[in-house]
Amino acid sequence: MKDEILVFGTGALSLGFLGPMLSEDYRLIFCDLDVKKNLIKFLREENSYLVNVCSNKVTSLKVSGVTAFNLSLQEEEKEVEEILKRVKIVWTAVGLKGIDGVLDFIREKGGKDRREKLYIFSAENDKTALKRWQGKLGEKIRLCDTIMGRMCRIDHPGKYYQPFGSGREEAIIAENFYGLPVPAHIYVQAGLKGKAWQPMPEEEFTARSYLKLFGHNGAHAYLSYLGALQGIKYFHQVNSKLISGVKLLLNEEVGPAILHTYDNSLSPKEVKEYFRKLIKRITSKTFSDTIERGIRNSLHKITSGERWVEGARFILNNGIIPKYFCRIIAAGIKLNLKNGLLSGSLDEIIAKHCQIKEEKLINSIKESVS
Repeated sequence: MKDEILVFGTGALSLGFLGPMLSEDYRLIFCDLDVKKNLIKFLREENSYLVNVCSNKVTSLKVSGVTAFNLSLQEEEKEVEEILKRVKIVWTAVGLKGIDGVLDFIREKGGKDRREKLYIFSAENDKTALKRWQGKLGEKIRLCDTIMGRMCRIDHPGKYYQPFGSGREEAIIAENFYGLPVPAHIYVQAGLKGKAWQPMPEEEFTARSYLKLFGHNGAHAYLSYLGALQGIKYFHQVNSKLISGVKLLLNEEVGPAILHTYDNSLSPKEVKEYFRKLIKRITSKTFSDTIERGIRNSLHKITSGERWVEGARFILNNGIIPKYFCRIIAAGIKLNLKNGLLSGSLDEIIAKHCQIKEEKLINSIKESVS
């Protein structure tokens, strides 16, 4: 009998990434709120769903042996509480607005009188939750970082994609990318199993997390933010000038900064190859990712402590002026000024909203805005 994994959230990451990766070795139990009641009902009745996997062509993959619960219903919430008491692995994939509520629920319902330790893997790119909740979940609960390397989305089926079930109006779309990196000591302690997990030394895991956050996410933001300002709709439509810029961001700024800090964990050759494939992945026509998806939450992402300001600081602290990385921040400012979500002078926005004090970063942002 397969071990169980409880997954909070039924969005693109849960269904498009965790489902295909883990369902072969685990029984996945999804849970969400009443806003997803139709999807939850479908998963409970069918115990399976379809994912559109995109490589050179689109292939339908059936994910089986799953079920789901509606936390808005008291009876089903009680069932989830009982499941929480017996499982060893939980995933959270609920986004910024839901993560604190989920962790509080887990602490209250699953942290008391446990015999075995509970390992929570957070699928959110925002790492602030890990800091906020450090030491607050009790001795029996371990909150673990992850690297979400696969792009996923939920969209209308259109003519290219299959709906997640017969008669359904949404399609789960995921790129053909594999692997769930995890620190080796967590892999052993949690008793993880199956080919999806990729155990590695702690330092290599940290290096690869930066490669994903500043490299993958940075490239995605560069093309989407600047593409949005040019009126581009899809990533596969970006022009050669944007591609040239993102190559410089990756190969002249992000890559050298990461290698300067983690040269014992990653080689220049594999970083260069990762970036080469990354640009092809992001601009894949079969995945057909939208620029609109890439610019979501851009106002929050250009604040201090978030990925673009911290990415620029990381590069600067490694002796490189992040000229192209700062273009992400500059484009984020432009987008939110245009949408009326920011106001005031550029100096005020950089100082108050972005909370940037480093003169070299300020100058690079100003050069890009002008």
